[in-house]
Amino acid sequence: MKIEQLSEEFQKIFLEGAKALKEKDWDIAIQKFTEVLSAYPDFVPALEARAAAYLKKEALDSAQADLEKALKLEPENYRLYYRLGQVYYRRKDLDQALELFTKAIDLEPMYPAAYMARSQVLREKGLEEAADLELQKAVDASREIAKARKIIDFA
Repeated sequence: MKIEQLSEEFQKIFLEGAKALKEKDWDIAIQKFTEVLSAYPDFVPALEARAAAYLKKEALDSAQADLEKALKLEPENYRLYYRLGQVYYRRKDLDQALELFTKAIDLEPMYPAAYMARSQVLREKGLEEAADLELQKAVDASREIAKARKIIDFA
């Protein structure tokens, strides 16, 4: 489901939540996304956004619940695996976090944030060389994305 499929009222509420998220007002963001989800319980962007706010508040169980529900609805959404990896990373379950970051990369190989996260996990596991390699992959992916944007912007 896309935002355009929401009623105008709920599109507005979703955008208010997004603004609150940007302004780091986690409680208002959660409130707005919860309001959207009360009418559209399977709206993945609201589940993901609310999970991001929960993550910022360290409400890891709530973030995990939203992300797991979203993954049932969109199992190929790489961002959801990345965010769920963040939950496990914060719980210090490094093996599960690594697995989720890897799944995000498998689905989207040009995802610098997931490489960075994977690098951080590997570093914490004491695997410095592997961590450095992941960091280089993040840089390379960022560089390729920047090149693509430049081509698109000037085409």
